[in-house]
Formats: sequence, structure tokens, C-alpha cells
Amino acid sequence: MRKGEKLDRIILSPEEYQQLLAAEKINKDSKVYRRIQAFKMLHNGHLNKEVAEFFSVDINTISDWITIYRKGGIKSLLSFDYKGRPHKLNDEQISQLRNEASKGSFATSKDIWQYIKDNFGMEFREDYVPKLANRIGLSYRNMKITNTQNSKKRWI
Repeated sequence: MRKGEKLDRIILSPEEYQQLLAAEKINKDSKVYRRIQAFKMLHNGHLNKEVAEFFSVDINTISDWITIYRKGGIKSLLSFDYKGRPHKLNDEQISQLRNEASKGSFATSKDIWQYIKDNFGMEFREDYVPKLANRIGLSYRNMKITNTQNSKKRWI
């Protein structure tokens, strides 16, 4: 509960409670499952603070779930429409990055990171670059080095 908000108990109708029970049996998303469990607890008289502590979330998260329920009912509570943050690289930049990779320009993730920084003026965390590369379709290719038994990875 946010400061200044009136505490309002959640009392689900018998139909809504049955919807929760039915969703609990078929749900595969752990985040939605937590919401179901939290609302069962709230319906059964547990305080918002107790539910927040039980699920190791901030009490504002519980308030947000209650707001979602109040605005759209059980159906909204059970949907998880989080889209994430928009991508920073546009389609042209991604195409340029793929083109450079096809030329063999990147031997390491740090090479990709440096290319993005130098050419697009953006900085990502270095540990994010392999995820980014995978998302845009770049992958490692093993290259054998002549005169040795070693192999080398190169981004393509």
C-alpha cells in the first residue's frame, strides 16, 4: 500500500475465486501463478504486508496487482502483458552489424561492443552483448587454425 492510500480488502466473488482455482491448475507462467497465490491469500484475510513478505516482493507490487485487478478483473490479473524495454538499435543499425559480422570483423563480444560504441554512439554492458548478438541472429562459428590443433571462435 502506498503512503496515503486507504487500505481496501480484497474480497473475491465466488465466481472470481473459482476462476483463480481453474487458472491455478492450467497456468504455466510462474509470475502469474504468484499473483494467483497472492490473491488467494488476500481473499482469505491476509494483510497486503504479509503477502508481500511471503512472496519477497515490495508492498507496492501487491498494490499494483490489486490495481490491475480493480481495473480489469481476474482476466487482467491473469494476463502478463509486459513487453520489456524497446530495443536501442534500429533495423538499419542491426543490418549494419550483421553485415560487419559476415565480413569476419568480430572475433569477440568486446569487438561487437566496441563497434557499437564507435559507430552508433551507444554503450551496452559488455555482458549483454552476447545476448544482443544472439537476438539479432549472430552466432559463433568455430574456425580451425592451420598448423595447430586449436580452434578459434568468430562471430558471424
